[in-house]
Amino acid sequence: MSARSFIRLVVTQATMIRRNTGFWLTSILMAVISMAVFGWLFTPDTQAFDLAIVDEDQTKASEALVQAFDGLENVELKQGSQKEELGALEDGDRGAVVIVPQGFGTELHEGAASLVVYYDNTNPIRIGYVVSTVDAVVDNYNARVLGQTNVVTVDKQAVDTDNVRFIDFLTPGMVGMTIMWVNLGVGFLLVGWREQGILRRLGVTPLPPGSLMASQAVSYALVSLTQVVIILTMGRLIFGVNINGSYLWLAVTLALGIMAMLSIGYVIASLLKTVTSVNAVMNMVTFPMIFLGGSYFPLDPPPAVAPLVNVIPLTHLNNALREVVNHSGDLGDLWLSWAVLGAWIVGGFALSVRLFRWQ
Repeated sequence: MSARSFIRLVVTQATMIRRNTGFWLTSILMAVISMAVFGWLFTPDTQAFDLAIVDEDQTKASEALVQAFDGLENVELKQGSQKEELGALEDGDRGAVVIVPQGFGTELHEGAASLVVYYDNTNPIRIGYVVSTVDAVVDNYNARVLGQTNVVTVDKQAVDTDNVRFIDFLTPGMVGMTIMWVNLGVGFLLVGWREQGILRRLGVTPLPPGSLMASQAVSYALVSLTQVVIILTMGRLIFGVNINGSYLWLAVTLALGIMAMLSIGYVIASLLKTVTSVNAVMNMVTFPMIFLGGSYFPLDPPPAVAPLVNVIPLTHLNNALREVVNHSGDLGDLWLSWAVLGAWIVGGFALSVRLFRWQ
């Protein structure tokens, strides 16, 4: 098949998917609604945070500054050693840590002093409120206590923490679930074509099954990637979900996930004869995968179920997506999930090509 013919076939397939509004709209709406509901329920108040102050100076001037931070609305004040509080910040238990360095009082007496503020850089929605709160307290201290401006300045240091919020965990799961829904749908398409006699008519043409599958893979990948962009953009703009890892590793993970789900859809289409039977089998396949694959919540499966969980392709797609999006995962973190997805791709396509029939 020539490149021009293949592109024309891809465009035709993509157009058919686009016209099936109920199919692709259902999958994206499920993810968007889930993110909106769970994001609203589990995302904490952006204006409430724990603020730690480490007073290394222990003078009257530093004590007055500490008191200026006390009683702030939506802010719970913590005090401890620098090591303890910075550790709590890195663990995601503090919004910011203010260090009042030794010698602060002496520098203040000489006309200029500074503080160091370390803040959690992983929550862009909260960053502005945290930084502006510290600035407001320092400005008030300068004006009311010292009667001047810019005597005490703030050195701001961003810290990348291990603070993975529920919405950070959920977003990659919704990406994985959407990829599953969209690409398993190829089973409905092929069986529907077989029932309508479309495959029989295609079978008398020079079109080989491999070319048909390849064109469908590309068209379904385009639809899947469009939906992935929508979900990730929503996560970023509304909930501040960052993609912390490599976009290359993200692209590879998405490609493997799309191909793995397509391969399962092709196997189902090769084994079943009617759309009704496909619908029944799809329900048996998809709903256990959604919950056992960890799309919504972290899983700690009992030993009896663990082997099943560990071979489900959605489990490894979600794990790989979370490693990239939440933890900046590299090849050492991703190879196992990629290998399992690759095994599903090879096995699924080999079996579907062997079993494929035009009528």
